[in-house]
Amino acid sequence: MAFDPVELQILWSRLIHVTEEAWQTIWRASFSTVIGEALDFGVELLDADGNSLAHAPHSMPVFHFCLPATVRALLERFPPDTLEPGDVLVTNDPWLCAGHLPDIATVSPIFRGGRPVAYVASVGNAADIGGTLESARAMEVYEEGICLPPLKGWRGYRPVPEVREILAANVRHPEMVLGDLDAQVAANRVAEERVTAFLDEYDLPDLEALSAAVRARSEDAVRRAVAEVPDGTYPASTWVDGVDEPLRLGVEVDVHGDEMSVRYVDVPDQLPRGGTNCTRLYTVSHTLYALKLLLIPEVPSNAGNFAPFDVSVREGSILAARRPASVALRTRTGWHLHELLFSALAPAMPDRVQAGSGLACLLTASGRRPDGRAFSDHLFLAGGQGASAGVDGRAALIFPTSAGNTSIEMLEQRSPVVVEHKGYAEGSAGDGASRGGEGERFAMRALDDDGISVQVSVLPEGLRAAPPGLLGGGSGAPARLFVDGTELPEGGLIDLGDGALLEVHMPGGGGYGARPAGDDDNEGT
Repeated sequence: MAFDPVELQILWSRLIHVTEEAWQTIWRASFSTVIGEALDFGVELLDADGNSLAHAPHSMPVFHFCLPATVRALLERFPPDTLEPGDVLVTNDPWLCAGHLPDIATVSPIFRGGRPVAYVASVGNAADIGGTLESARAMEVYEEGICLPPLKGWRGYRPVPEVREILAANVRHPEMVLGDLDAQVAANRVAEERVTAFLDEYDLPDLEALSAAVRARSEDAVRRAVAEVPDGTYPASTWVDGVDEPLRLGVEVDVHGDEMSVRYVDVPDQLPRGGTNCTRLYTVSHTLYALKLLLIPEVPSNAGNFAPFDVSVREGSILAARRPASVALRTRTGWHLHELLFSALAPAMPDRVQAGSGLACLLTASGRRPDGRAFSDHLFLAGGQGASAGVDGRAALIFPTSAGNTSIEMLEQRSPVVVEHKGYAEGSAGDGASRGGEGERFAMRALDDDGISVQVSVLPEGLRAAPPGLLGGGSGAPARLFVDGTELPEGGLIDLGDGALLEVHMPGGGGYGARPAGDDDNEGT
């Protein structure tokens, strides 16, 4: 079946809108702040072979690159001919899903003519997944929470009681975790209904021809973009905080014609503790995400975007950790891959890359009230964006994730804390012809005399390795962390007693290009 360009765009846009409606369903029906406020979730529509076809525009981008592999892994365990309408497959296995246990995926088949013709997948960051609150001390993934292997969590859209009971018994906030999962399943059902109506309206037997056409055009677009990059090998390195000391990550990007290969080189072995290890799937996903930003940011995400790329990384390294490595804090390593790839390709694409950004940090406030009720709320703290050619970085931008900024009022209502300051960390921006964005300065105090101890998990990246500048630009300021005015050398799980004050200075973004001598107009403030 052939589609003319206008018809193809209309049909594809309809399916993208279906995923967005499903995304909105999760958002509106969610229970936790990490889903409803921080927006840490995503929705994907895939064809019968597990090829990504449409991605909800508001979804976290990295989930788009993880979910196709997750769907294929689930279908290996539950082949299509064993599925029935209303089945929902579930897993949060970090090596099959999004890289750490809190991200739980749900996958539903869409039937037509008695067979699955598509799949809808959603993934969300659970409010709690059990395990230790001190993720930085975990030595194995077993300490980080409950792992759900590939299983059927719903049959006929009815939850399997045993699965639900096991999950509820192993998390601190079962009403939030199960409520958010129910929202994901509701979204899958909405997408199923809309795709079925779409196929009926256009009298299509399945999505195969449409998916093939979308992939072909998208692959052509990305190959043309790669072909514009001069052939050659582009090396770079960057530093991450690590657990006990800074660690160096290296990369070589090879461009040959319309194909590009990424080799991670001189990468440290996986770490024995600390949770900063990445699974291979997570590393590949962030690699593809960064390359898409550089090459075809205007093309909606689908499987055709990936065709020209090859990614290689040594098994057993911090970027391809083997089980049972701890991985809960994998963003503290994986998010650096953007600055690493941007640095490598800067000589070839100086007008598209950006300097290193101050990476976001997820703060979690938790504990128990005198009546025994648990509380747990999440808040993303933002660093400054790295500058690019002719454009200053934005202040307090949550990058490379697309998480939302949690409402301060919501945090104060649900947890026994008061936020005393939320603004910019003045002077944190990296200098340059274009300057980086300033990081966030955040101060939060535990309430006085309520008898409740608040445990705060806060692990800002950039305490040791400041966001680097690019092409002569200056580095952003490093992160800083204080409790009652005393600076701490590292983050972790902090007990805030009555009236204790926590203050976090997030790192600023790196500058781009050397500022001309005598030019004082672009100083950081």
